[in-house]
Amino acid sequence: MRLNFAREGVLGRAIRPHVGRVLLRSLRKNLRGVYVKGELPPPPFVLAMNHHSFFDGHLVWLLFQKAKIRGNLLISEENLRAFPMLEAVGALSTKRLREALKRLQAGEAVAVFPEGELRPAGPLGELQRGTVWLAHKARTPIVPVGSRIWLRGFEHPEAFLLVGQPIEPDLARLGEALQGLLSELDGLYATTHPREVLPGFSPLLLGRRSLDERLRIWIRFFRDSA
Repeated sequence: MRLNFAREGVLGRAIRPHVGRVLLRSLRKNLRGVYVKGELPPPPFVLAMNHHSFFDGHLVWLLFQKAKIRGNLLISEENLRAFPMLEAVGALSTKRLREALKRLQAGEAVAVFPEGELRPAGPLGELQRGTVWLAHKARTPIVPVGSRIWLRGFEHPEAFLLVGQPIEPDLARLGEALQGLLSELDGLYATTHPREVLPGFSPLLLGRRSLDERLRIWIRFFRDSA
């Protein structure tokens, strides 16, 4: 028997805080930090983000949480079967576009990975039409978000999220917007010291410190005690 973790169900409501804590703990444990530039508009809207990391779903959840937005994320049926408790925090199967449409019409946000699959970090892959269909049907804008996770000058990777301006539902415009955001991120990466935050970005979440940062506290302690 499959347990019903639906967000509005009794079980879903009961475990939602616990699932949120697990997602937050995972980000803090595995990333040095999450940084963002730009702000999400008030819902409803369709958030479209490139997909190249295990943590992408976590990051979308974090964006919605920090903005205090009631949001949902379309994920593959395979992943939802493996992690059904994610329904409690708004995950929906990509096969449930009609339900996603209802949530947009109710004033919520829905996030989509328009490439349709996990891809290597690099140029944007071919986009599927589902994102545009959803936004067009709901008469909502699309908010493009570029995402990169890099291992730079510290022990643990850092995530950078660049929120673009809302656009009308159009596949070509969406592709141009996302590729533009990724190109901007890559350009900043290439010209920024690896131990500095990319210009214009603010911390959304601070996670694990590097070994040298942790040791620095002890070095300072012994110096002050000498």
